[in-house]
Amino acid sequence: MNKDEIIKKVSKSEDKLIVAKVLDKLYLSEKTNKMMTTDFLDPHMQNVVLVSLNSSNINNYLFYGGYEGAERSVVIFCPSNMPTSQAPESTGLFKVLKINLLHRGNISHRDYLGSLMGLGIKREKIGDILIKDEHCLVIVLNDVADFIKYNLVKVGNVKVEVDYAELDSLAAYEPKVKEIRTTVASLRLDCVASVGFGISRSKTQEYIKAEKVNLNWEITPSIAKAVKEGDVITIRGKGRVVLKEVGRTTKKDRISIYLKKFI
Repeated sequence: MNKDEIIKKVSKSEDKLIVAKVLDKLYLSEKTNKMMTTDFLDPHMQNVVLVSLNSSNINNYLFYGGYEGAERSVVIFCPSNMPTSQAPESTGLFKVLKINLLHRGNISHRDYLGSLMGLGIKREKIGDILIKDEHCLVIVLNDVADFIKYNLVKVGNVKVEVDYAELDSLAAYEPKVKEIRTTVASLRLDCVASVGFGISRSKTQEYIKAEKVNLNWEITPSIAKAVKEGDVITIRGKGRVVLKEVGRTTKKDRISIYLKKFI
């Protein structure tokens, strides 16, 4: 592994720093022949890291956020004697905290995150925050779990109690997915996003020009940007779709595509 050469290919300085930290974990895994785990990465950084690792033919890793469809994930580097498929089954990767509201309140994702960071917890130590009725589940790294459990007493103006939950409990929060098989005139961003989100092409173009559309978690102001298999399209406030498959061209010169929309 040539760390300097890999980092040199990353364009943004802030991204270079995170890629460097990820590569340090890879180096430790190779040196000790033990599994190593990074901090949580947001989807944009996952994509940057994915491109960096794949460009250097590094493949003994996986992204894992605790459940299928997790938005924030860690990178797990596996030793040579461990298949990557076994890594999520290994215990102790992180813990799940259940934050129970002691009385009703209009508590949002921002309130939970703000209260956690108000304890001095860095964002990269916190995975997904999954809200349901009078409680939420928060995925956190082991080194901050106990501190949060014993020090978080309020979220917003509402008193809370914090307990540990089983990792299996996250399955109830796995996002629902709608499968869409359709055709498009082209693989332009506006065309694919329009059918994926079920909105008009003109409205989609407005969202793109207003910088409300991300392609692979980066703002993409070009309506004509080409989309390929595996790309993720998000529209602020409307969720995300993944272009899973590009099929044949029909007799009417349209392209068959298969999308998954997270709802």
